[in-house]
Amino acid sequence: MPDVRHARRVLVMSLRCVLALAVLGLLAGCRMPTTVYGRLVLKPGESGDVRLARVELHDSIAWDSAPLYEVSPDTGGLFYRVSFEFPVVAPGPYYVLAWQDRDGDGRVSDGDLTGVCGDSHRPGWPGEPVIVYARWTVDAGDIEMATYRVLEVHATGARSQAGDTTTFTYSFNHDVRLNSLAIAFPGQPVLPDPGAPGDKVADSTYLSGGWSMDGQMPSGLHQLEFRGIFRDSSFMLRAAVRVD
Repeated sequence: MPDVRHARRVLVMSLRCVLALAVLGLLAGCRMPTTVYGRLVLKPGESGDVRLARVELHDSIAWDSAPLYEVSPDTGGLFYRVSFEFPVVAPGPYYVLAWQDRDGDGRVSDGDLTGVCGDSHRPGWPGEPVIVYARWTVDAGDIEMATYRVLEVHATGARSQAGDTTTFTYSFNHDVRLNSLAIAFPGQPVLPDPGAPGDKVADSTYLSGGWSMDGQMPSGLHQLEFRGIFRDSSFMLRAAVRVD
């Protein structure tokens, strides 16, 4: 009888092991495919509706390339907080970009509502990468959405009717503190404009005029270099201006 009871115990234990392995196998077979999910959250003080954004996965920091995956947020969210999910993705590192194309130009540009992993989206910062492993569900966290601010300068130039004087005009799309403006005329050394520094108001037009040399002013491509402060950070912008 002891041998029989021992055999039964061994049989029961074996069956339990087989059952446990079967359950594990079933759970493994039922696991979700490789998935990435997260939430879009409107940054305090910002206006907008994060439900109107789209969420993309990129394999590089270059947002002008086509995303590998793209989804819309869940329809049941709130204007300031909504979930998103990529149900099936391939393993690998990704950069998450959430954005609403407010001006409809088809690219991430000034004034769009944007967000990346780890912080608000800003020029030169793609966010933190999300590492995705095979058959894992990865939480990308809260993607903070804020208005994307990119400083741009628009500049033009023209010679006087007599051709002996050149004048440039320029404007910024945001308020800035301009510290310096340097102009490179074709075939000439770089010349600073001593009257350029100062506070510049967005969308206002400023002049850099009265440029003259002995005889006719050069035509062709001129290089303007602007340096200053924008949103508490230093900037340097160059503008190529053709003067006929």
